[in-house]
Amino acid sequence: MKCKLTGLEGKAVDAHIIPRSFFAIDPKDKVPLKIVSNVSDEYTRRSFKGIYDRTIVTEEGEKLFSPWDDYGCEILLKRVDELELIHDERRVVAYQHQEYDYAKLKLFFLAVLWRAAVSSHPFFAKVELGAHETRIREALLSSDPGDSDFYPVCLAIFHDRREGPGMMDAFPERYDGIRYYRFYLSSYIVYFKVDQQLAKEPFRSVQLAPQRPLIIIARELSRSKELPIMKWLAKEARDKGASP
Repeated sequence: MKCKLTGLEGKAVDAHIIPRSFFAIDPKDKVPLKIVSNVSDEYTRRSFKGIYDRTIVTEEGEKLFSPWDDYGCEILLKRVDELELIHDERRVVAYQHQEYDYAKLKLFFLAVLWRAAVSSHPFFAKVELGAHETRIREALLSSDPGDSDFYPVCLAIFHDRREGPGMMDAFPERYDGIRYYRFYLSSYIVYFKVDQQLAKEPFRSVQLAPQRPLIIIARELSRSKELPIMKWLAKEARDKGASP
């Protein structure tokens, strides 16, 4: 096949759009991840492997992603206990890593966004980058994460999650007229700005940036809009007899 990343012919591989590690945070846990979708003809599924696509890259193309995927899993999953709390007088408002590798983490997120955009999997059908796809592809090929305003990334986390991991499909949304894509990576929520306008506050202050801590906004799943949606979709799946 022709690799969508390198443009070269090679052997196709099962490329994970989101690394497999995010579908099973604890390898000792025997409970698979819930994949919850409101895409037509899709339904709640359970998976130990995650979502992958054989139409994206060849073996050589996949190798380019490996260091970034490994670092994303390390900093967001394996080192989660190192996160420092940021709180006001009443509650935790955010977490932070004082030091992290901006380039590796930004490239990890850009790779997730790009793979979703070029994937044929219906779970990512709402991710359409248009001309932005070429710019992000070129950044990946040159291992250039750009500055903080190059397709900015903001992070949040459901820090009260108690019901087991789950993911909903990615979708576009607007904040103050600026286009973002929202992704779910297990307990994390990732906001990608895909718009020519500069990000506005409060996004601009918390987006990934060199020479400053990694900030992760704290959100409560129990009070979120996502929880009733996930419960409703899961019920619909049960009623339709979706197999685990």
